[in-house]
Amino acid sequence: MRKFACTAGALLAGLLGAAPAVARGVPTKATLESCHTGAGPLDRYAVFAAQMGTIGGASKLQLRFDLYQHLPGVKGFAPIAAPGLGVWRSSTADIFRYRKQVAGLQAPGAYRAIVRFRWLGPKGGVLKNARRTSGICRQPDPGVNLAVGAITARKADAGRVQYLVKIRNDGRADAGAFDVAFALGSAAQPDETVESLGAGATTTVTFVGPRCAAGDQITVHVDPQGRVQQTDRTDDQKVVACPTASR
Repeated sequence: MRKFACTAGALLAGLLGAAPAVARGVPTKATLESCHTGAGPLDRYAVFAAQMGTIGGASKLQLRFDLYQHLPGVKGFAPIAAPGLGVWRSSTADIFRYRKQVAGLQAPGAYRAIVRFRWLGPKGGVLKNARRTSGICRQPDPGVNLAVGAITARKADAGRVQYLVKIRNDGRADAGAFDVAFALGSAAQPDETVESLGAGATTTVTFVGPRCAAGDQITVHVDPQGRVQQTDRTDDQKVVACPTASR
């Protein structure tokens, strides 16, 4: 297996196989075979696979893998340019299967492969094209990743309201003490402190304040002082419309 370096890590050469049987009608597909997560870069890897079958008049089958990456705070998936990617692989067999293993994936992040297929005639002309997208390999944050979840309300005494805020730790490391800030419109309420939150755990923080009105906004900010080290802070703050208070 040859190794290629890329911005996502080392790309291991694909393993390919061919079957001698006539393959007309074999589905063209791209799949995520496995997705491995872990604390270290070598623990984080994915295996993608592609398959195509021959069509009438084709003398050569070709496919090409492109890896796409999505990182926190970036809109959508972007292609990763690296040796071994974006290269057409060829076969004269009736069934063409190809696998790629991508290691050293960045976390947090998400990865998928787009595979392009083409069928060539005896003179090299393209008879047909196709494109398929694999499933997504998601790499969770190996550290702490605090996030603001659902915000609900229920009636309290003397016309006041309890605002219930779900706080999550979506990472794989435990979080120490941090504050949660809460504001009704421009009126900030006293912060509440969460003493600790384990990896993958959720807690509910309660704020008591006046009833908000339709059109008001609630703003919640977890760890506003930045006491907890995090790779991804894009989900530390949430703004929602005034929720209806239940009894």
